[in-house]
Amino acid sequence: MTENRKQKLVQAGTATAVVVFFFLIIILVYQFVSIGVKTKAKNDLIAERDRLIQEIDEGKEGVKLWQTKWKIEERARQLDYVYSKEKENEDE
Repeated sequence: MTENRKQKLVQAGTATAVVVFFFLIIILVYQFVSIGVKTKAKNDLIAERDRLIQEIDEGKEGVKLWQTKWKIEERARQLDYVYSKEKENEDE
């Protein structure tokens, strides 16, 4: 093998290595961007889940309030409903 041929092989090998290295760098940057996007989406989903859990807890408190006897009676009075005992007392 001549010196000229060895030099051409080294140049071709170097050029191939640089191209492969360039593609690997591009793939690495793409992966970092992809990881960043997925991490943001994950954090958004976690925040949404926490918000919904809080909303459910607040809803349960509201249900407990509306199931209490005084609140049912208060709402009934607002809608002009009358219990039978109250109706009998009004007639007298």
